[in-house]
Amino acid sequence: MKKTILLLTIGFLCLQDLLAQMRIHDRAVVAQQERMVFKQWDMDEFYPNPNRILGIPTNPNWFLTWALHPNYPQLDRRPLSPSGEQTQRIGLAAAMQVSSDYYKQQADTVGNLARRELLRVSGAFSSADPLYLLYYQRELSPLDNIAADAFKNTPENVKGYVTQTGVLDWYLENMQSLAERYGFAKTLDMERGQRILMYHRIMLDMRKLLTNWEYKMSLSGKMLALRQDSGPNRPGQLKLDMAFGREDEILAEIIQRRILMK
Repeated sequence: MKKTILLLTIGFLCLQDLLAQMRIHDRAVVAQQERMVFKQWDMDEFYPNPNRILGIPTNPNWFLTWALHPNYPQLDRRPLSPSGEQTQRIGLAAAMQVSSDYYKQQADTVGNLARRELLRVSGAFSSADPLYLLYYQRELSPLDNIAADAFKNTPENVKGYVTQTGVLDWYLENMQSLAERYGFAKTLDMERGQRILMYHRIMLDMRKLLTNWEYKMSLSGKMLALRQDSGPNRPGQLKLDMAFGREDEILAEIIQRRILMK
């Protein structure tokens, strides 16, 4: 029984506390909140009102609230007013965004120019040049496989002769030098026009070298044919006398010098 009475007493006291809390609606506070957030700065919404009589405020609450701040109602202090702090911050943020977009556009433009310049001068992309693909790659193909292209449709005796006389070493050395220049032209960073000029110079030097190589091969074939024709054991041919043999040796020596010195 005592517990029941105690619980009822506590519940009654709690109910009294709840009923004692009243919702306060202060027009002055509400008006201040509204004009500071979203509504216009209305001079008639500054509560409490002064209740002027003959221009003299008679409301003591007005004196307590606004008398110490007489200029406050005349100043628009809204953060979102045309000259408010938040409006200024938003405008400044918008201006900074415009400036940031401008600098970003400039940076992108510089980046695109740098990438195009890199593609234009970089040796890593030289093999994609249209002029190189259409012309110089085919013309300079002998430099890619020098040893395999050295002897084409060449008799075995001529191969052995040019190898023995050192003509093959001369050819391989010069072709290897051109191949090294060709590799530099493809891999080094340079202007496209300069790269094309290097290709063209290498092509001209290679053509000159190949012409000289073919000339040496032809002389070597003639030299071997001359030796074979002047051999002492050729069937159906009389032995040549010593004088004619001497002239033959001189002629062979002249041809061999041409092969080595050309």
